[in-house]
Amino acid sequence: MRYPVFHFCMRALIPLCLLPSALATLPSHAPSLSVHETAFGTVTSGEMQNDIEELSIRIVSHAEAGTTYEVQCFFLKRGNHDDPYTIDDTAVFDVVNPHATYKVAAKPIRLKKPAKLSKATKSKPSCQKVTPNISPRAGYLVRILDHGNVLRESFSDHSVKNFFSEHPDLFEEALSKKSLRRLESDALIKH
Repeated sequence: MRYPVFHFCMRALIPLCLLPSALATLPSHAPSLSVHETAFGTVTSGEMQNDIEELSIRIVSHAEAGTTYEVQCFFLKRGNHDDPYTIDDTAVFDVVNPHATYKVAAKPIRLKKPAKLSKATKSKPSCQKVTPNISPRAGYLVRILDHGNVLRESFSDHSVKNFFSEHPDLFEEALSKKSLRRLESDALIKH
C-alpha cells in the first residue's frame, strides 16, 4: 500500500510531537553567552609564581526591562592522581538586562618557589630532577541562570564538560562553600 507523500511526512513528524522533552527549547528571553580566556598561565613577580586565569564574558539579552540573571563561574584546577579536576574557585554575580562584557579573574593559585641550585648541585647534573612546567589551572565553566534554571553554559573544553556531566553534585557543593565569591557586576564591566 502506497501512502501519499503528505501522509508519510506527517507520520514521520508525529513521534517528535509526542516527545516534547526531546526537543529542548530555550525561552525567548534567554541571553546569548560568549566566553574567552584573556589571560592564562604562570605569572612571576619577584620570587613568587602564581597560576592565573581571566575570562571575558560577553552577555547580550533582549528580555523585558528589569530581568535579572545569575552568572556562575566555576574555575578548575588539576586534581591529584585519581581526581582529574577540583573546583578551586567559584564566583557569582547578578546582571540586569545585560548587554555588556564582564571581566572575571580566578583567584591565583600560588605555586611553589623554584628551588635554587647550590654549587654542589650545579656540578652534578645527573642529580637534578627535571619536572615539566604543567599549569595547575584546568579550565572553567560559566553558566547563566534564570530563577534556578540554566539557560546557557560555556565550557573551556570537552573534558571539562564531561567532568561536570559526570559530577553534577559539585555545583551545589561549590555554591555552598564559604569561599564562594559574590561579585558586583558593575565592577566587572569591561570598558
